[in-house]
Amino acid sequence: MSFKMVKPSHSVLALLFFGLGLILPIALLLSGEILSGIAFLILFLSVLSAMIERCLFRNIKICEKGITYIRLNKQNFMGWDEIKIVGIGYIPIKAPGKNPWLYFATDGVSCPMLNGRMVNEKFFMVSYRKSVEVAVRLYWKNDIDGLDGKSDFEKHSGIKRKLT
Repeated sequence: MSFKMVKPSHSVLALLFFGLGLILPIALLLSGEILSGIAFLILFLSVLSAMIERCLFRNIKICEKGITYIRLNKQNFMGWDEIKIVGIGYIPIKAPGKNPWLYFATDGVSCPMLNGRMVNEKFFMVSYRKSVEVAVRLYWKNDIDGLDGKSDFEKHSGIKRKLT
């Protein structure tokens, strides 16, 4: 089973909202501010291309052998026997306590605070959806940290996380 890294509904909204940003460089160009318009257009296009790559071309494939993190130019695989922890975490800067992410790590450390830059060959993450959880539970027989009872983080800090 293959899933987009970012929820499709969030991807569409982000791309539509960011598409409105194209108005600024166009307005600058039309008003005669050529240098500023070109600078904003270059900035806009570079950020838009990164967003499109992240929203449309990053996937997680879940199968009986393990999990494959697929990007446009690279794939990383993590076998179920390598994975030490599957858990729920949040990207606090975007929406603290909301929009949970399911993460997979080979180091076994609970990680409630996530960042997109954490993704590497030993740490994958995908936005939480019930369908992803169902697919993971087909092969992962251990608890999901933070979803099946208290997480290691909650046990040590006393802070309760809520799945929305």
